[in-house]
Parts: sequence; C-alpha cells; structure tokens
Amino acid sequence: MGEITLVTDFFDIGRGQDKNEELRRTASKYFDEFRRWARIQNKLIVYTDSKSAETIKAIRAEYGLLDKTVIVATDNLFELEGDLLARMEKASRNQDFLDFRYLPEASSNNPKYDYLWMMKYYFMNDAYEKGLLTEDVVWMDFGFDHGGITYSDEKDYDFLWNYDFNGKIHISCLYDPDARIGMETLQFQNDCVMGCMYGLSRELVPTFWKLVRNAMEALLMLDCVDDDQQLVLMAYKARPELFTVHVTGWQMIMKEMGADHMKIKQKETPKQENKYKKILRQTFRKIIPNKNDLKRNYAKRSYDAAIRVYGK
Repeated sequence: MGEITLVTDFFDIGRGQDKNEELRRTASKYFDEFRRWARIQNKLIVYTDSKSAETIKAIRAEYGLLDKTVIVATDNLFELEGDLLARMEKASRNQDFLDFRYLPEASSNNPKYDYLWMMKYYFMNDAYEKGLLTEDVVWMDFGFDHGGITYSDEKDYDFLWNYDFNGKIHISCLYDPDARIGMETLQFQNDCVMGCMYGLSRELVPTFWKLVRNAMEALLMLDCVDDDQQLVLMAYKARPELFTVHVTGWQMIMKEMGADHMKIKQKETPKQENKYKKILRQTFRKIIPNKNDLKRNYAKRSYDAAIRVYGK
C-alpha cells in the first residue's frame, strides 16, 4: 500500500452567474473550498487554466506543499473532445429531450457543465499517460465537501493518505445502483452515484475513462446528455465486476476509503433539512412553485411531446 495520487480540476464555466443565488458558485468560492482540503499531504495533480494556476499554486504553497503539486495548464478545454461537445450541444437544444427530462432547467441539461464533469475521467487518463500517477489514485472534486457539509474539522485534511484499492474502482451511491433501472435516473434526474470522489487502482484509469466516454456516446445515440453521475452509473452497469460500491452518504466515501480519522458533523435531527437538499428545493420552487405544479408541468410537457409525435 503506497501513497495515493490525487487528481482534480478547476475551470470557471460561469457558475458564478447561476440564476439561483444560493446555488451560485463563484471562482472565489471554489478557491475557498479548495483551500480547506488543499493541506492534504499527497501529491496533487491539478488541471486548470493558466490564470487560475497561480492561485492554486499559492494555496498549496501556504501549506508547504508546492513541491508536491503538479499543475497541468489547459487553456483549450472545450477543444479536447470538441466533436463530442458539439454533439452534446445539439442534443441539449432538442425540445423533445427537454420534455423527456423531469427538470428541464437543471444544470445536468447544460452541455458545457456535462462536458466538464465528463472530463474528470479524461484528465485522470491524461495523468496516467503522462506517467504522473502512483499505484492508487483518487479523483477529488475541487470544491469537495462544499466548505464543510460533512467533515467538521478542516485540520483533519492535514495527513498523508494511503489506501489499497485492491484492483477495483470505488464509487459511492445513495442506494444500491441495481435497485432501479438506469433509465429512471436519466429521466427523473434523481441522485444515485455521487460524483465528488472516486478511488481506483492506477491500471484501471484508462478503462474507467473508456467506460465513461462510451456511456456519453450511448446517451448521444438516444439524443440525450447528462452529467457524470449518470455516466458512472452506466459504466458500473456495463462492467460491475470492476467496481466496489459504497452505499453511503454524501462525501462519506473518503472516510470509508481509509481516512477514518476524519470527524463528521453531528447528525441532523429529523426536523432539520440537509442544506444541499434545501437549496435544491428552493431552486425548484423558483422554477415551479410547488410539487403538484412540478408534476402537472411534467405531465403537460409529456402530453405535448406525445401530440407532436403521434397527433391528437
């Protein structure tokens, strides 16, 4: 069991201009969230644009970890898989696709958002091809834990993380991914796989990228797009023998993959509401005032779509 290599990325694709103020995430907010976990002592590979690179290096330098930081400056993000992005943009403009989706205003219908999330696996594979990875690898979202939703003490990140992934891809899910059909998550956009962190053995990195890219290709064959939570679910469905599934809570996979010293925030009482769920609920209320209206709106869109195809 050796030291884990961490891989992450940061690209500003305009989430600071989100229509919902509570879901708005500026570059500054992302940097603050990164600063919380950037004290981790492992080698860290960061894919980012040249401008953001200096801020990221400065944050790691605050903890004396600049020498364990590799910045891969990437100023042509949307050209790396440009043909795929063009097909995703075309699918996202299709009104039939938007009518098929329960939440047409959701960010997972945004092709650039979905593209960036898919590129996590491209970047891990690029690091593999460049020979930058140790035997065990963790993808860690740049804004991991959103500033402390799950883990209470940021000083707990000041450690050297070691774990043996034992020739598997470790993913976290809110429920058994085999309990429901994959089409349900595609249509109704409910969460199953959590995309904030994955752990895997180095030799599986190219396979993971291939499975995720193939999943996006498969969605495009259906004139659909989605973010990496759906793509990883499809990757699991394609090759379940490659995966270890952690059925757990948000961000808890880190603690379950060897970081067992991490302190968890006190559990909420039943009357309290998860902050993330509260934000989502408030967002959807601004789009559609209440759940019944949401259902009626979806039913009407489905009816109108059927009329377009089959006539009255």
